[in-house]
Order: sequence, then C-alpha cells, then structure tokens
Amino acid sequence: MPGIPIRKDDHLKGSITKFFGQAMTGQGMKNLYQEIIKEADKVYFLKGIFGFNVSNLLKEIGYHYVNKGHDIEFFYDPLFENTIQAVFIKDIHTLFLKSSTPSIEPTHLGTRDQIISFYECLDEASLKKHGQRIKELSEEINKWHNKCFASLQSAIEIHDEWEEQTQSHMDWKGLEQHRDELFDQIFDGMLLNKKGVLTHRLFGTLTPNGARDYLQNITRNLERRYFIKGLPGTGKSSMLKKLTQDALKRGFDVQKVWCGLDSKSIDMVILPELKLCIFDSTAPHEYFPEDGRAGDQIVDIVKHCKLTEEAEEKIQEISKEYRNAIQHATNYAKLYAEAEKEMREIIDLSTNLSKWKTQSAHLF
Repeated sequence: MPGIPIRKDDHLKGSITKFFGQAMTGQGMKNLYQEIIKEADKVYFLKGIFGFNVSNLLKEIGYHYVNKGHDIEFFYDPLFENTIQAVFIKDIHTLFLKSSTPSIEPTHLGTRDQIISFYECLDEASLKKHGQRIKELSEEINKWHNKCFASLQSAIEIHDEWEEQTQSHMDWKGLEQHRDELFDQIFDGMLLNKKGVLTHRLFGTLTPNGARDYLQNITRNLERRYFIKGLPGTGKSSMLKKLTQDALKRGFDVQKVWCGLDSKSIDMVILPELKLCIFDSTAPHEYFPEDGRAGDQIVDIVKHCKLTEEAEEKIQEISKEYRNAIQHATNYAKLYAEAEKEMREIIDLSTNLSKWKTQSAHLF
C-alpha cells in the first residue's frame, strides 16, 4: 500500500483527527477545501505533478507539529488508504494543501497564501522514457473514473426512488414533535452570548474497498453521541440541517459533516462546546452505542414510517438495484485506483529527490 502507515505513538504530544479530503459522490468528486481554507490564517499551496511522495511529505509535516504539541487534522485520499492530501494545524490555523488535484488556486497572495512549486522537481528525460505508458494510463484513468461516477450517479437516482417510497408513508407531525423534544434535550434552553461559527468536513466516502469513514476517530473525545436510526428519505439529513440552524442561532459553533455519497446531504453535526455529535447511523455507516460510553443514545425515527406490505416489497427491489449500482461503482473504483497508482509511481520515479528535498525544506 502506498504511503507510510500512520504511527501509533502513545507519546505524541498533540492529537490527530482524520477526515477524508475528497468524497466520491453521485454528483462527482466532492471536496471542502475552499471552506477549510476560510478557517486558515496561513495556507501553503503545494503545486506540481505528484505521485505518493507528497503524501509522505504531508505526514512528516503533520507529525512535526504533533510532536510540538499541536492538534492537527489529516485529510485522506479516497483512492488510497493512508494517503494524505492536506494537513491542518488547528491552533495556529495553518493549512498545507496539495492543490493541483483537485485544482485550487490561491486568492490571498502576499498575505495568507504561499505557493510552493514542485514542478521543477520532475526529470524530463525520465518522463519521456515513460511517455507512452503515461499516455495509456491517462486514458485508462479517465475511462474508469467516468464509469465509476456514472454508476454512483445511477445509485443516487435509485436511492431517490427509495426515498419516494418511504416519504409517502411518513408521519411527519410525529417526527417534528420527536425532533423538537430531542433539540430541547440537547440545548436545555442554553443561549451563548456570541456568534456561532460554522465549519465543514467530510464524513466518509466510497473507496476501492467499499464505504469507509473515520467516525470512531472523529468522535473519540465527545461525551455524547446520538445515533439516528431511520430509513432513507425519512428526514435524517433535514433534521441535522435544522439542528445546525438552531445551534448557530443559539451562538454555538457547529461542524457540519457532509455525506460521502450525496453531496447535498449531511450525515453528522458536531457541537464542540457541548462535546456532542448527532449522526446518521444507518448503512453504509451503521454504528451502535458502545458499552462503557454512557453518553451514547439511539434516536429511533423508524417508528414514524409505517410501510405497507406492497411498499416493503417495492423497497426490497429498489434496495437490490441500489446495492448492485454501488458494487459496480466499487469495482470501477478499484480499476481507477490501479491505473492511478501506476501513474503516481511513475511520477515518483521521475522525481529528482535532491530538488524535492530543497523545495520541501521551505515547509518546516
């Protein structure tokens, strides 16, 4: 597996929180880097044609700051396990970002933003030697990429049919009352004398190995976790969006954690000041309360959806079609990643390590 595995070191002085940097959704590849950039006081834009060396560099940067006592966030590549796209140093609001793919350009040059270019680190003779294979791989990457996202788009369309079935059998008044009672429990009448700050992260994503997320890492230090159980289309994402609005009006900071399949939906809300999160705890990210965690609680909204026997049979058919579409997308993601892996390995072989080391030194 490309990249250096994350070290498990009990002596690290700071903490590491893991998110995906991109998600493979039914609407295309999604990232939130433009939103994360808004949180930063300093952004290093790493520009170049990169292999896996840049991930190793970002890990070195991350651990450099963790060992100095800083809390950091790692943002992972959905195609390759343990491969990093960005590092955010939280307390000093500094972001190190591989900003060529996805292509993100600086907007505050001379103040917040600094460009570190690695283009000159590529060896032209080596690239020419591998030129034909690079051309072939580019075509393969494009083909499998398109097939993967076409399957994901199909999955979203099938999922929409699923939601139509459940929505027509919902007791929306019962859900609204349940939601209001839950919000009263969460906030307990509290109002903060400040303006709430909204930030954005990604919950999980499809990968070549299926759906993956970092829920356990993200929530490890939270005291209360609410697990929403409900069928597709029964208002889970809408509930979380309403909670976000209410929390911000009350002056609470909110982290909105977006869905890894439908780019318009959210799967989690974190309220840091309450040490609390609430999230969609259904497949493909199905979790249950843990023994020993007193703050874990299920929010069951399944009871507000009374399906007929005919609807249940129809949903079984739709569910099967949906799983097939996701399986096709996963298979194409594997082929996409295989071609991308070979391409990145060629780029690493064609990198002048002496020049790379010189450019990297600017980041420490």
